[in-house]
Amino acid sequence: MSRDRGTYDKLFVRVRQSVIEASKMFDHNLLVTFHGHQKGHSEMEVRDRLKDLGAQVERLETCEVEGVFLLKVAGDPKVMVSQLIRMCHEDPVGFQYSHHWVPIERWVSSGKEEIRRAAEDLGRGIGENESWMMHLHKRHFQEHYDDLIAYLTDPLNRGRVDLTEPDKILAVEILGQNTGLSLLTRLELLDVNKVRVASGAGKV
Repeated sequence: MSRDRGTYDKLFVRVRQSVIEASKMFDHNLLVTFHGHQKGHSEMEVRDRLKDLGAQVERLETCEVEGVFLLKVAGDPKVMVSQLIRMCHEDPVGFQYSHHWVPIERWVSSGKEEIRRAAEDLGRGIGENESWMMHLHKRHFQEHYDDLIAYLTDPLNRGRVDLTEPDKILAVEILGQNTGLSLLTRLELLDVNKVRVASGAGKV
């Protein structure tokens, strides 16, 4: 009986820990990709740039995918990223190790149907006369990229697709078992290399 009780207690602890980790994962509202071999420098850069904005980082963690920070920041991450884009234009030297800064509005489990439902729901924020594109990054997910993007965009029948200068960007970040999504404008998603090239600094 005591052995069964001990096994049950260990199982309960593992399940409880999994639930806690999942709830923490779904609490992050900003995703930053970085050079996988420069984690220390990358974290310092992320913290310093947010400090420059006066933003409070409540939590910064890595995840099962190499080269990805997950953050919980106080305030609106969309506003922060738009400010970081301007900062990167003015001083690209301050962005040497980070690659993409993506606000996250919603987390779902990484089932194709769940991701599609969430994408379709967020896609309702695209105006009939607006242009849009999907920004899709998949990691530890076996589906072929072209097949997946076709599946996810199929229900989105609003506006028109523009892969160069869209009004809205539907960001889908698949991280193994969990996926973060958001509907953004071009000024709310920072592609560091794109901004550095535009400012004349060149890619990192």
